[in-house]
Amino acid sequence: MEQPATGGAAVQPGVSPAHIHDTDQLLDPVLFSNDNGSYKLNTVPAFSLHLVISTAISIVGIVLAASFPTDRRCDAYFIMLYLRATFWVITYLFDHFVKKQHDNLRMQGYHDFHRETNMQKGIPLQLVSLWNSMLLAVQALIHHFYAENFWEHCAAGWLSPVSYVTAFTVAENLVLAVSHSLYIDKVRKFNSAKLAPDVLRGADRAGGSLGLMQPGGDTEELLEKQADLIAYLRDHTHKLNQKLHQMQTNVRPVRAPQIP
Repeated sequence: MEQPATGGAAVQPGVSPAHIHDTDQLLDPVLFSNDNGSYKLNTVPAFSLHLVISTAISIVGIVLAASFPTDRRCDAYFIMLYLRATFWVITYLFDHFVKKQHDNLRMQGYHDFHRETNMQKGIPLQLVSLWNSMLLAVQALIHHFYAENFWEHCAAGWLSPVSYVTAFTVAENLVLAVSHSLYIDKVRKFNSAKLAPDVLRGADRAGGSLGLMQPGGDTEELLEKQADLIAYLRDHTHKLNQKLHQMQTNVRPVRAPQIP
């Protein structure tokens, strides 16, 4: 006897409801995805921590420049250089983490927000690298002009090298504070909106179909959107192939009854 299913289809004896659900997922994979409309970009804690570290280094620089005794101001200068080098390594690892999170966001189908924040997510590493390059140039000039008298000028009050490094660090921290705040605000709004992936909102978007060129539209932007969509569908197809292979592996072979 066949038993009726909830959707009106017949269920074969010996077929578990889990296999039926898996089959439905294969027939309509996008609609059955658990991530649709609930994906969150988990980069706000990383950006907040990076800004806290930058602020802490700036405060340390101000304390060293203001309170270190004259005979130890050269030590304060080298401490700041070590902190700058360490901060660049932290920023490099931070950038790698953020890029990975944004790549996951892109593969989930959120192409518009990925493009919107593509430049902002790279600002920290670019800014810290630029600032360190400028500090390296300033340090080269200091050693070039001071030469053998460097250790004397190293303790020259507010015009000492540690003051230069601290000024650069504070300026960098201010720029990072503005950039990080704008980025965090965008990500929080995105996470609160709980939007479905762009590929599921294609019919509701003003731009229309990705296959059609709107009057006055940007050809480069259209090609970029199409490339993102192709990458998303390719990744989704790969996941479906893995799911199908897993289902085929779990299927038990059915033996036909032998006729005596």
